[in-house]
Amino acid sequence: MSTRTATFKEDCNRIRVFLRDILSIDEEKMILRTEPLVDMRYMTRYLVPKGYQLAIQVEMEDLTIGGLTMGLGMETNSHLFGLIQEVVVAFEIVLSDGTFVRCTRTENADLFYSLPWSHGTLGFLVAVELKLIKIKPYMHVQYMPCFTQKELCEKMKQLSETEEDSPQFLEATVYSKETSVIMVGTFSEKPKNTKLINHVNYFWKPWYYVHVEQALGKMGAFSEYIPVRHYYHRFTRSIFWELRDLIPFGNHPLYRYLLGWLGAPKVSFLKLTMTPQIRKEVVYKHVVQDIIIPIDEMARSIDLFHEWFNIYPLLVFPIAIFDRAPYKTFLRAPPNQFRRGGTHPGTYTEGKCQMFFDLGAYGVPQKVRDKEMWNAKRVIRAMEAYTRDVGGYQCLYADTFMTREEFKQMFDHTLYDETRKKYNAIGAFPEIYDKIRPEAGVLTEMDGYEGESEDVDWREFLPSGVKYSFPENYAFAN
Repeated sequence: MSTRTATFKEDCNRIRVFLRDILSIDEEKMILRTEPLVDMRYMTRYLVPKGYQLAIQVEMEDLTIGGLTMGLGMETNSHLFGLIQEVVVAFEIVLSDGTFVRCTRTENADLFYSLPWSHGTLGFLVAVELKLIKIKPYMHVQYMPCFTQKELCEKMKQLSETEEDSPQFLEATVYSKETSVIMVGTFSEKPKNTKLINHVNYFWKPWYYVHVEQALGKMGAFSEYIPVRHYYHRFTRSIFWELRDLIPFGNHPLYRYLLGWLGAPKVSFLKLTMTPQIRKEVVYKHVVQDIIIPIDEMARSIDLFHEWFNIYPLLVFPIAIFDRAPYKTFLRAPPNQFRRGGTHPGTYTEGKCQMFFDLGAYGVPQKVRDKEMWNAKRVIRAMEAYTRDVGGYQCLYADTFMTREEFKQMFDHTLYDETRKKYNAIGAFPEIYDKIRPEAGVLTEMDGYEGESEDVDWREFLPSGVKYSFPENYAFAN
């Protein structure tokens, strides 16, 4: 979804690889071995007829398994399994000197725990093994409307952290500061009443987020059965809700029936046709941002996103962030932990964790729509400062305005720096920051960006008079 273009490759020696195949499935151990350029469209087309899915089966069809495991990936069962890195069994890497290394949680474990979020800065990924889970042909989805922010926050925390009756799939779509819809999904066989089946990805169907919003109207709470492959890619047709800005009439019934079969334009194609000036306009007048923060921050973060962006809907995916001590991974050990037990083996990741959630904003800020001044630099830096202060993380596919020092405050580089040195990556591969920062020239109009140390106080954006409640001993209450 990001329009960022990777220009660092212009200064590197490019090595082209065509590793696009699924290599094997071990149905006894429930492990899939695949090459890194297999995308999610191919993955679900291959696995669903066999009755399987990746334990974390990511939504967007064009995302590749290499990009997800060496970056990050999440889905609506991440409250049980965590990020996609938690379901990786093994990485197979070629180092800078040509050495082939297989790493697992017990073999070359330091490299194994360094690779997630490393963005290919430690070696070339040539294969990866991931956990599978068994599925049923349909997803029974219940739509639960919430008419206050408090109701959303309480229900999402309770549903995501409970262990005995936690839903298999859980997400929410926020339509305003006070209104939202929680979606709870459970695998199911074909229902007896076939009228309850909804093939949400047929090209003539309404965009999924528009369909979900009906729960806030006269329809109220409702449920339906969605074929699993339609469910996995339910937001692909509308690129979540980005397509409304690209094709404003794209959800009109006439357009859907006559031209909906064309599908959404590929983001990679849009990048290819984007001039440097258009790219700058996108940075300054458009938002594609996700942050992963503690679930107790939900109310405060929605209020802040309203002040910063005033873009709706907002995406909410709960995510368990696990403590991988003694390894100081890129994601720091969360301070307010509980333990995922093992009462239902195979249904989730075991270990100490804290419940976080992904909050995503995609679209044009309301001030830009109203032709008012919107300071992209100030707003995004405030969002990044808030994310750091509450122990959260910015998703690195998006444009980041952080300095190198601020980036290291957000992400723990201890193990990463050690493995860069140990496995001879220094000088052979760029550092993460140099790969993920916006391309050269995009931020030159932002005075003082290079090495900027000025803090932006995110608290000045909080609505006056609002008090937020936090659990006892919550680490970031202030």
